[in-house]
Amino acid sequence: MADQRTDSELINACLAGDSEAWAELVERYQRLVYSVAMRSGLSPEDADDTFQAVFMILLNKLETCRHQDRLGAWLTTITRREAWRVARQRGARVYAPGDDVLENLTPPEPPPDSVIEQIEEQHLIRQAMGRLGERCRRLLWHLFYAPEPLSYAEIAKRLAMPEGSIGPTRARCLKRLRRILRSMGFR
Repeated sequence: MADQRTDSELINACLAGDSEAWAELVERYQRLVYSVAMRSGLSPEDADDTFQAVFMILLNKLETCRHQDRLGAWLTTITRREAWRVARQRGARVYAPGDDVLENLTPPEPPPDSVIEQIEEQHLIRQAMGRLGERCRRLLWHLFYAPEPLSYAEIAKRLAMPEGSIGPTRARCLKRLRRILRSMGFR
């Protein structure tokens, strides 16, 4: 189960020497950082290097980290800058989505702000889903994230709940999710 502590609580725990808090911070933001690096056009190897550099920067800046409630946005900005730096240093190997390796002498254009905002929103939603109870998290996953759409009858069977309670339970779960998202600053 994911750690339910806020980013500020995790940062303070890291500063107090709690290695589990550091592991949770990395786990919480690893997808965000890696996806921003990849969307910047880096090769998987360069995205790995960017990932490591971003978390080293975070580790070195923990004590001076202001606006801890906006850690995701800060990491996005740092990742974009590091991706640009890595691409500029390496210059020759840049991947484009769906393409083979492209030989390029200039770094790729950074992804549009709308793509970055979408990545940040997806990250916040994943965090909020982690704060939901197990029943809500499983129900919403089956309804919205399952690889293939499932009927209410199939969902009811998989979750061992009455089919007629799926709709009302979904409504309550979505209401909780909205409340959690608002508390996290989601618009």
